[in-house]
Amino acid sequence: MTHTRFTVLDDTQRHPDLAERLDQILRQVAPTVTEITSLPLPEKVRFRLLTPKAWREETRQHRMRILARDIADLDLLPAEISAMRLALKLGSFVPVLLWPLVPATTREAADARWETTTVPRTLRHCGVLTEEPFLVQVVANELVHRMQEEAVGGTVWTSFFLPKRGVLVSPKSVSTLVEGHATWAEQQTLQRLFGTAADFRDGPKSWRYRLHNRDIIRRLGPSREAYVQGSRLVAQVVAELGTGLVNQIWKDLSLLPTEKEIAAPAAWIYRIERGLASA
Repeated sequence: MTHTRFTVLDDTQRHPDLAERLDQILRQVAPTVTEITSLPLPEKVRFRLLTPKAWREETRQHRMRILARDIADLDLLPAEISAMRLALKLGSFVPVLLWPLVPATTREAADARWETTTVPRTLRHCGVLTEEPFLVQVVANELVHRMQEEAVGGTVWTSFFLPKRGVLVSPKSVSTLVEGHATWAEQQTLQRLFGTAADFRDGPKSWRYRLHNRDIIRRLGPSREAYVQGSRLVAQVVAELGTGLVNQIWKDLSLLPTEKEIAAPAAWIYRIERGLASA
C-alpha cells in the first residue's frame, strides 16, 4: 500500500477542499478495495478536477486518441476508419448531454497516464456531495476501474474495434462485467466502512440532472441494468468460487461472459472452471 502514490489535481483552481477530501478518501478506501477485490493497486493513482467545459473537451479528445491508437495498432480498412471518424463527428454533441450525469470517469489521459476525472458541479448535480458515503462510493468505484485497467494491460477495453483486440463478446457483455465488478466492490466497501450499502444513484438530484436524465440520453452510456445485473453476477461468482476466478478474466479475455452467460451465471462458472482445469 505504501508503494502507491496518490495525486489529486484541481484544474479548476476553485475546489481545494474537495481535492483534499478526495485525497483523504483515496487513502482511506484503497486498503479496503484491495482486500475486497484481491487486485493490486497501481504505483500511481491520479484524480483530476475539471470544469464542465474541460471535461467535455477531454472526453472528445479521448475518443479521438482511441481511434488514433486503433489506426496505429490494427489492420483497419479505409472504409472502417472513415465510418468511425464520421461517427465521432456526429457524436461530438454527446458530452454536452452526459456531463451532468457522470460523476467520474477513469481513462487514459493525453500524457498516456491513467487518471480519474470528475467535475465538482456534476458531483452536486448527482447528489454525491450530500452524504459522505456517496463520495466514498464514487471514489471506490473509480479506483476499481483503475485496478481493472492495470490488471488487463490498460488499453484493451478502450477500442472501437473490440473483436480486433481479441474481445469476442459484445460491448454490452464487457460493460456489464466491468461496471458490475466495480459496483459490487463499491457496495462491499461501503458495507465495511459504514455498515450500509448506500447508493448515490437513489439520492436527491438537481433540476439539471433530472433534465438530462432521459432514456434517450442514458442509451449513450452503460445502462443501469448493466450495473445491477453485473453486480449480481460478480457477487454470485465470488460467493461460490472467490475473487480468484473473477480476476482470471483480466488475464484471459476468452473468459469474458457472453450475454447468455450473464443471464445464466452457472453456465459461465462452469465454462471458466472447465477452462482453468484443462489449462
